Amino acid sequence: MSECEKTTILLVDDRPENLFALGRIFEDSGYILLQAGSGYEALRIVLQTHIDLILLDVRMPGMDGYQTCERLKANERTRDIPVIFISALDDIRDKINGFKAGGVDYVTKPPQAEEVLARVNAHLAIRQL
Repeated sequence: MSECEKTTILLVDDRPENLFALGRIFEDSGYILLQAGSGYEALRIVLQTHIDLILLDVRMPGMDGYQTCERLKANERTRDIPVIFISALDDIRDKINGFKAGGVDYVTKPPQAEEVLARVNAHLAIRQL
């Protein structure tokens, strides 16, 4: 079994079509993919399942992506999970807010498959060090 077959990525977006599009990017990657439709659902999943990396939308009803990331980083059990924000918001302030919330990277929508895979692979490799 290869390393990626043991690696679990959580995709978080309130729009099912965005989750579908992200899932297609990883179709042949061998990664295990889980999905959450809200920040609250993401927090529940992360506390119940081993997650290696999170791709997190910023704009979601209820708890937005920044708040979700801040909660993840405040919890000793989840603070080391790399969070990559993925959002249509592409203003520099939005990106800075993502890093301030604890994100390790920020990708703008629509996501380019090769870019997303390269960033995910890079952050997973860094985590292995």
